[in-house]
Amino acid sequence: MIQVTIFHDENRHVHAFEMSGHAEYDESGKDLVCAGASAIGFGAVNAIYALLQLKPEIEQAGEGGYLKVTLPTDIDEKMDEKLQLIVQVMTAQFYTMVESYGQYIKISYNQQEVE
Repeated sequence: MIQVTIFHDENRHVHAFEMSGHAEYDESGKDLVCAGASAIGFGAVNAIYALLQLKPEIEQAGEGGYLKVTLPTDIDEKMDEKLQLIVQVMTAQFYTMVESYGQYIKISYNQQEVE
């Protein structure tokens, strides 16, 4: 199962997101749930790069199955609003996947203080 975790502060301000696991919907190379989740996660990262010219901190596992993206915090309020919008769109897309493939992908929230 793919687990998507959204890390936020007490004001629901997102500062990171993480994807881990494999959907196991189908065999490797044919797994539509895995491909869809990857497209959403990497699409958000690409949007952050292309639209905002920001570089988030990215951690990945060698064989796939793990992605953690820590968002930049040293940006102005207007840029942060745009960044949060991209993350909200990404989250809405994950929820669409959960509605159809909930046995293969889950989303959760983890409240943490930003360091």
